[in-house]
Formats: sequence, structure tokens, C-alpha cells
Amino acid sequence: MRTLSLVFFLLSLTFCGKDKQEFAIQIALPSDPAQLDPLFCTDLTCQKLARFLHQGLFQLEKNTYISPWIQNSEKRESPTEEILVVQLRSTAPPIGDIHFSFTRLIQESYPRKEDYRFLKSVQLLSPSALEFRFQKGTSESEWKEKFSLPFASIIGKKEWEQNTLKTYGDYKLIEWKKNEYINMVSQNKESKNLPESIRFLILPQSTTSLFLYRKSKLDAFKLSDFLLSIPEATSQFTLTKKGRSVQYVTINQTNPCFDIHFRTALNLSIPREMIINKLLENHADLTYGPIPIPYLEKLNLHLNENDITYNKEKAISELKLSKCYPHILTKEIDFRMRGDDENQTKGRAIRQALAEIGLNIKLRPMEKAPMYKENGEAKGDLTLLTWYSDYDSVWNFLDPVFHPDKIGNGGNRSFYQNQIIGSILNKPNRNLSDAKQVIEIVTQEKPWIFLWSIQENYLVSKDFLRYNELADYL
Repeated sequence: MRTLSLVFFLLSLTFCGKDKQEFAIQIALPSDPAQLDPLFCTDLTCQKLARFLHQGLFQLEKNTYISPWIQNSEKRESPTEEILVVQLRSTAPPIGDIHFSFTRLIQESYPRKEDYRFLKSVQLLSPSALEFRFQKGTSESEWKEKFSLPFASIIGKKEWEQNTLKTYGDYKLIEWKKNEYINMVSQNKESKNLPESIRFLILPQSTTSLFLYRKSKLDAFKLSDFLLSIPEATSQFTLTKKGRSVQYVTINQTNPCFDIHFRTALNLSIPREMIINKLLENHADLTYGPIPIPYLEKLNLHLNENDITYNKEKAISELKLSKCYPHILTKEIDFRMRGDDENQTKGRAIRQALAEIGLNIKLRPMEKAPMYKENGEAKGDLTLLTWYSDYDSVWNFLDPVFHPDKIGNGGNRSFYQNQIIGSILNKPNRNLSDAKQVIEIVTQEKPWIFLWSIQENYLVSKDFLRYNELADYL
């Protein structure tokens, strides 16, 4: 039945050019967002859409946080708190909407709430002035960074109370048909570098996207690894993004059998370089623990050597030292991943490597929503996941994915608990020395099977390339 529905969907797009005429650009997404409420924007699709829809008080431009809505700001002295008063420009959103959005950060429960514990209160001082009170010791760089993330985006209060979404980004949402499409139109009339309208088609399989691209009914989609060699993927029409992600396998820390010897065995069993070369066609980079090596190279941290290079014999030796050996060899280990072709292919390669050291791995392809839901409930033994950075900071690869207070859907999907790391991540003024310590502890304790940093490759059309800024939004 699903195959029949797909056939009719493709036929309708093939013989009807109406959609392409109505929308300047059409972009494929592999799945629906869980929702578009910025407080709950934790999945990749929502993060991508947030760049089009949402805007906060600050935004990152050329390594500097700027605010187009703040006219001036003033710090005030207090022995117990950091106090900031901001005066808004006339071009800013209504002050009631800004106050409402920041009040939600304080009062509501959401996955990234720990990131905003430093924000103690926000008060209206006048029709154009707001007062923010922060935890004592909170640095300017920290609150500016956090205020620039999607979670701190401004939304319309009145519209929200009426169960609709008003946003202040470059685009506004005009229609969302679940599992089919999301339509947006521009709110930035001055920009000629962005299209007036965009339709996002929900297309889980890249082969479907390629079919529509060849029919000139799609302008951009993410290329699966097995499509990188198609004739259309020339340098002119392929956009590549590097160093924004880490692909990994969570090792469920709630299982007492998965001790350090077991986790070390798993890491030693993966022939990363061979998989990158043969399966990913060299479109991925190695990592040091949870950090892409190309990203680390610009930080100059001088990390301790921690070798998890493929070594089957050493992996078997470590496995024999694990707490539940030899019983672990007869236990069926549940290995979950998204059900699309690309993730299943990687899952099979990883399962084969784990089977070669004697483990009984059951591959379980799943739909996105139930997989994330159950992973957040600590179900499953191993789960193949990808972490995409929200912003350009080494801390984004460490917090929230290893914070002991952000387990499950908060980001720490392996349920890893280390209070030393928690205390470092909670420091109001963290530095690179702190980051080095966290990286080395995590890499030594191995709550993940560390894999690689995937390179994202997008096939785009001539129409897409007409808009100079659009590539930055992918």
C-alpha cells in the first residue's frame, strides 16, 4: 500500500508543474520535524528549518555575536547577580513577544533547559527596555551564545495562545502538511539573495529525491553516500559541508554488562578507515573521541594519545575482560538505527565488525519518531545516531551530549554519568583547558562507539545557485 501511494505521489509531481510554479525553490528533507516550537527544536530537521523561520536577540556573524534589534545595552552592578538592561530599536519585534519568549525559557520544561539555568529573570522596564538578570559569574560570551540559539528565538505571544506560530526569521510558515510538505514565504523583502518562497518536501529516500531532481521538480537534496558518483554530482552542482557533525553509536550506560572493557572492545573492533574509504567513498573524517579531527586541529589542544585504531585481536582480549563475559556472547544485542538506506548500510557494516569479535547483534531499523522516543527512555542496547552542531564551539560537541543532567532526549542519549564532567560543563566561564579535560575523559571512558564526522553533500539546481545566501541555510 505504501509503494502504491509513492507511485501516485511521483506521478502527480511528474505530470503537474503547478508546485514548481508556485514555489521559487523546492528542497527535500528526509523527515518531518518533531515540531517547530523553538524550545523543543532538538532534531536535525527542526534545526535546519529554524534557520529559515526563527531569530533571537543575537546572531553569529563572522565569529561575532550581533543584535539587529538592540539599540544599546547597559550593565548594572549587583553583589548577587549579573544585570543587563537593553534598549530595543523600533524595528525589533513587539517587546511583549520578546518578554514572553524569554519567560518561557525560565518557566517551561524542555530538553535544553539546563543550558539556560543562568537566566534568572526578565522584566519589562518600559515600552522599549528589558532587564535581564543572570547567575553571578555568567560571562557575556555565554549569554550571547545561548541567546543566539534556536531555543531562544522570539515567537508571537498572541498567536501562540491561539495555537499558531508567528516567527521573526527570514521566512514565515504558511502551511505544514504532515509527512508531505512545509511551505514558507519570505519576510525579508529587502534581500534578493534569498527566494521569495520555499517548499520543503518530506522525502525519506534519496532515490525519490533524485527522480524529482531529474524531472526539474526539486532544487536541493542531501546526497546519500551511494549517490555521490552519479553524473549530476559535479563540482558545480554539489555543495559540501564539513566538520558540523559526529556520527556515533550510543552504548546504553544503564546496562551493567557494558563496562569499560566491553566499550573498549567495541571501539577497537571498528575498521573506521576501511569503512570511510570503501563505503563512504572518503566523504568523512576521523574523530578524536567525539570531536572531528579537522575541527580539533584549529584549537591546538595537545591532547593525550588515545589509540582506538582497528585491532580485532585486542578487541577480543578486552571483551574477555568484561564483566558479563562469556554470557555476553550468547545475549542478543539490540542495535538500532534509522530505517533509510544510508543508515541501514552503515549499520550493517558496524554489525559485521561486532560479529567478528563474537557478539550476537540484532539489527533493528526504525522510524525516526519511535527510535528517538525509545532511545530517550533508555531502550535499546546500541543506537546509531548523528550529532549536528548548533553553533561553532567545541562545547557544542561536548554539552549537552555528555552532560549528566541532560540524559535522554536532552542530548545525552547514552545515559552517561560523570559528575566531574558535569561540574566542568556547569562552570560559568569555561576555557579550552576545561574542554581538553572533558574530551580526554570522555574519550577514555568511551560511552560511544566513536565513528567519524560525515561530510554532507547536497545536489542543487541552477535555480538554487541563483540565490547567493541560500547555501548557508542548508
